[in-house]
Amino acid sequence: MERPRIPLDEAQRLAALHATRLLGSPPEETFDRITRTAARLLDVPIALVSLIDKDRQWFKSRTGLDASETPREISFCGHAILADEPLVVPDAAQDARFVDNPLVTGSPHLRFYAGVQLYSVDRKKIGTLCVIDRKPRELGEGELDALRDLARMVEQLVYHRQLAMAAQSLSEELQDERAGHHGAHEGGAPASGELAWLVAHDLLTGLPNRQAMLRAIQQSIAGWREHGVTALVACINVDRFKRFNETLGHRAGDEILVGLATSLQALLREGDMLARAGSDEFLLLLHARGEHPEPERAFDRIMAAASRAIPIPGGEIALTCSVGTTVLPEDGDDADALLNNAVTAMRHAKALGRGEIVRFTPALRTEHGRRLTLESHLRRAIAQDELFVQYQPKVDLRSGCLAGFEALVRWRHPEYGIVPPDEFIPIAEESGMIVPIGEFVLRSAVAQLAAWRAEGLPLAPVAVNLSARQFLQSDVIATVGALLDASGLAPGLLELELTESVSMADPERSVVVMQGLGDLGVMLSIDDFGTGYSSFGYLRRLPLDKLKIDKSFVQDMAHSAESSAIVQAIVAMAHRLQLAVIAEGVETAGQVAALRKADCDQIQGYYYSRPLAVEDCAAFIRRYAADPSAA
Repeated sequence: MERPRIPLDEAQRLAALHATRLLGSPPEETFDRITRTAARLLDVPIALVSLIDKDRQWFKSRTGLDASETPREISFCGHAILADEPLVVPDAAQDARFVDNPLVTGSPHLRFYAGVQLYSVDRKKIGTLCVIDRKPRELGEGELDALRDLARMVEQLVYHRQLAMAAQSLSEELQDERAGHHGAHEGGAPASGELAWLVAHDLLTGLPNRQAMLRAIQQSIAGWREHGVTALVACINVDRFKRFNETLGHRAGDEILVGLATSLQALLREGDMLARAGSDEFLLLLHARGEHPEPERAFDRIMAAASRAIPIPGGEIALTCSVGTTVLPEDGDDADALLNNAVTAMRHAKALGRGEIVRFTPALRTEHGRRLTLESHLRRAIAQDELFVQYQPKVDLRSGCLAGFEALVRWRHPEYGIVPPDEFIPIAEESGMIVPIGEFVLRSAVAQLAAWRAEGLPLAPVAVNLSARQFLQSDVIATVGALLDASGLAPGLLELELTESVSMADPERSVVVMQGLGDLGVMLSIDDFGTGYSSFGYLRRLPLDKLKIDKSFVQDMAHSAESSAIVQAIVAMAHRLQLAVIAEGVETAGQVAALRKADCDQIQGYYYSRPLAVEDCAAFIRRYAADPSAA
């Protein structure tokens, strides 16, 4: 066995590695998502973010492997950091360097390895992003490029961590100086520097995150118990922020967030805190004090700080926020409960319209009662014609022509009005009502295709989602076959969409059922690819025609190199399997341009059309079928 050599810059390299403060840190979803993606894209059982320490390789993230580290002397990654190009070992059992390596002769019985070097901010090789297989294989150039792109994403995560740590250390030093502890850090790092990486900060605004706010609320609870000081917790959400981004651009959107953070910070006094919890959401903790003995009196000040006029070419746009508040101790004496209650109140404020502030009350917990009511009423919805179907167009990205529709079920409740599908579909799945609802949508879609044919309209495929219960627990093949026979429609006009979780719930039965559906001639597609567990290797077993990329990857394509690289890799792999690719959730011209660059086939989303009522579909079909340039 050939042990990896020690690099000439080993001292500087180890210093750079330890400066990241990654070694020994807890698992993080941002890193784990990348290793899961690497394993799926390259169809391998194991993917690792491996860091090469003095005597060991330690895994910051691992997919498909139980061990958290191995000795450096047997590591493949120790060899990889000696070169500037990725290390690819097609068959370790045939490679003199590794043939008797314990990782090859024993667990994990490594045969194939590919590792791309990870660089620190100062360009030192601190480890690799690597993929491993237990059987020999080759790695295509496109697959290697995808691995390179994912490695760059890991580096970006490391850089952001280091920036956050630097900001935290500087903040601590300034706080100590203000407190008169000028000499506290002389000759060394800040006293709490070892823990600085635990405190994540938002890089745009410099504010702490939700976890830091939870800790601050917990401290306030202790203060209330000891001194009786009450406090207010507020959740502040920017109204229509997505529209600001689309209208003004993301740079202007960032400026709005920074400006809002600055205004809200003016409300803070000693012991208060402002945090950023998400893209357009802030959290505020204000304590009672002499000039404001009752925290509720802060409502007007919060709304005044959160409302402003945003100048735009030719005028201005009013910026408003929806605010939910809770008060300690009236609304709870637990940090999680107080914060969750504030979020609940904010959602109710948002439902009332723009620029509202709502104080939490126990009456706002009606969601649970509403859910029970919806479950009982859902059983009568089909019989009483409360369910209906809308059709969202899918557009061919190359020609601009109509490529098809997706049938989407809606519920018009006699008391609640239109109930969102993301509210009633989970209830239907849990109660078993999803099977009759799914059959209702399937019958409606086939009947609508027949109606369009009778009108003489050009026909495009209609996609219908199949739930897990409908797919695996009903005779869906017989149902679909009978509907097609009765309608006389060409089977290719019906497309059935399955989620990754459905196809993986019972893989063997899934293959049998899909083959039966394929024999009928219907089109089959995997929906929401990238959110479940499918690999491209598994997809090779299925008689699929299309793959739909989940909207979470699409939404940030124009602004995120990570999302763009993932989508490009998915499209390239799908095309290699002869699968057409559909991107859902497309809302902006930037996303369209990025998807066109990725060579995506079809797109679906608000950019072209919201879901259409049946009576509006005929006009859309005529327009887009007859005049592609209209798209």
